[in-house]
Amino acid sequence: MPSLSQKYRPRLFAEVTGQRHVTETLRKEVATNTLGHAYLFCGPRGVGKTTAARIFAKALNCEQPQDGEPCNVCASCLAANAGKHMDIIEMDAATHTGVDNVREAIIEHVRFGPSQGKRKIYILDEAHMLSGSSWNALLKTLEEPPAYAFFILATTEWHKVPTTIVSRCQRFEFKRISDKDLGARVRETAKKEGWTIDDDVVALILSRSDGCARDAETLLGQVGSLGETHLDMGMANLVIPPNHRSVAAHLIRLWADRKHIEALQEVQRLFDDGIPVLPLFDDLLFISRRLLLAPAEPELVEQWKHGTDDERLSVDLVGRFLPMELNDLSLLLLERRRDIKGGVDPLFALQLVSTVAANGLLRYAQEHRQERSDVDDPPRPPLVSEKEAPLVAPPSQNHGQADTVAPVSKERPSTPEEPAPLVEVSPSESSSTNDAPLDLHIVRGKWNAFVRAVDEKNHSLPFILKISRPESVEGTRLTIRFQYPFHRDKILADVKHLRVVEECARDIFLCPTLKLDGIVGEDPAQKEARSQDMVGTILKAFGGQVVE
Repeated sequence: MPSLSQKYRPRLFAEVTGQRHVTETLRKEVATNTLGHAYLFCGPRGVGKTTAARIFAKALNCEQPQDGEPCNVCASCLAANAGKHMDIIEMDAATHTGVDNVREAIIEHVRFGPSQGKRKIYILDEAHMLSGSSWNALLKTLEEPPAYAFFILATTEWHKVPTTIVSRCQRFEFKRISDKDLGARVRETAKKEGWTIDDDVVALILSRSDGCARDAETLLGQVGSLGETHLDMGMANLVIPPNHRSVAAHLIRLWADRKHIEALQEVQRLFDDGIPVLPLFDDLLFISRRLLLAPAEPELVEQWKHGTDDERLSVDLVGRFLPMELNDLSLLLLERRRDIKGGVDPLFALQLVSTVAANGLLRYAQEHRQERSDVDDPPRPPLVSEKEAPLVAPPSQNHGQADTVAPVSKERPSTPEEPAPLVEVSPSESSSTNDAPLDLHIVRGKWNAFVRAVDEKNHSLPFILKISRPESVEGTRLTIRFQYPFHRDKILADVKHLRVVEECARDIFLCPTLKLDGIVGEDPAQKEARSQDMVGTILKAFGGQVVE
C-alpha cells in the first residue's frame, strides 16, 4: 500500500505546497518556451524538489500543456505519471557515484534522440553524492548538450556541487514549508482519507516535521493507521515517537536555579529510566536556541503561551539566562554532544554539562549572578568597629558655606553614655578609606575572568595577559610579571592600552583605584624548579648521580 506522500504526490505545479516562487517560474518558462538546459534544485529534504522535477519533466513533454501546466491526460503525461516514460530518466546519484555509472547512464545515452516524447530529461537525485571524476566526465555534456536534452539536479547540499557545474545551471532554492501551509496540507490530506483530526494533533505533527511535507504526511499516516476515523492526542501519543523537551526544560530550570545536586539526581534518574542521552542533548539545544530567539522576537513568546506543552514550558525560562550565557551553554552542549559521538560516556557528558551550568561556571554566569544579587540585595556599607568608624554628619544644606569640622572638647573625655562628636569627612577621604587592599589569591583566582573582560574590548591584548601572571600586590597596586619587555611596553607604555586594562582590572577585582605595574623575566622559583627537572632528566637518562 503506498504511503500518503506517494498517494497524494502533486501532479501539477499549483499543487506543490509552499514553493510558489519556484513553481511559478518553471510554469512560465514552459508556457513561454524560454528554457534553460540545466537546472539545480536545492533545499531541505522533503519539501518538493524531486516532485517539482518530475512535474517539470512531464510538462516539457506534454502534448497539450495548459498555460505551462501538464494536462495529465495525454499519452506522455499518463506514462510519466505511471513512471514508464522512456525519455524521463531518473537516476539516484547516492547509489551511482562512479564515473562508469555516469558514462553509461547519461553520457553515452544522451547521444540518442528521444523515443517517446519530444525532449529527453535526466533527473539526478542527491546530485552532491557524485564523485569528482563523475562531475568531470559530465561537465562537457552538461555544458553543451543536444537541443532535446535537459538536466535537473536535485540536492540537499548544493555547496558540495562543483562551482563549474553550478555556474552552468539555473539554481532554484526550495524553502522549508511554513506551519500555515503545511497545516492546511495535513488537514486536506486527512479530509481526503475520511478522517477528522484535532488541532492539537496537527500542531504535534507540525512540531515534529520541521517544515518537511514528507515527514508530516508520514506521521499523519502513522496516526491514521490505527483504523479510527477521529484522530485525537490519545491516538497520536501511541504512535508518534515522544520527544523529551519537557524533561529538558525541567533540567534547564534546575540549572537556572543553581540546584547542582538536584540536577545531577535528575540526570541519573533520566538515565536509569532509559531515556537516550543523545536525543536529549538535541532537545536541550532546541530549547536553548528557542530562548536565544525570544528576546529578538517577542511575538514568539505570545505564541508559545498558547502552543504545545513544550512551548508553554519554555515561556517560564525566558529571561532566566543572559544571551551571552545561553550562547556559552549552547556551545557547551554542542561540544559534549560531539564528545559522545567520539566515544565519551553519554551519562558522564551530561553530568559535566550539569555541573558547569548549575554551579554558574559558564563564562558569563558570574556576571549574571552579580547582576541579580545587585537587584535582590542592595549594597550594604562595610562593618567596622565603633572605635574606628568616623561619625559622618549629614551633608550641609547650605551649599554656599564651606564644610567645617566640629571641634572636639579637650576638657573632659566623652563617656559611654554620651554620643561621640560628629566628624565630617571629605568625599576624597571617604573614598580612599573605603578602598580595600587587593588580595593576591583573589587576583589569581579571577585572572581568567579579567583576561576575558579585556578580550571584549581589545582582541590583541589577551594573548599577552594569558602568558603573564600577577606577581604581587601592594595596597591597590598590582604588579604583573611579563615574559618579554615588549609585552610590558605594549600593556603599560601605551596609554590607550593601559586605560583599557586598568578599567577591566578595576571592574573584575572590585578596586576603583587600582594601578598596574610590571616586571620582566621568569619567576626565580620556576626557573630553579625547571633547572632541577633538567638535571634530574639528565641523571636519569645517563644513570648518573650528584656527587658532593
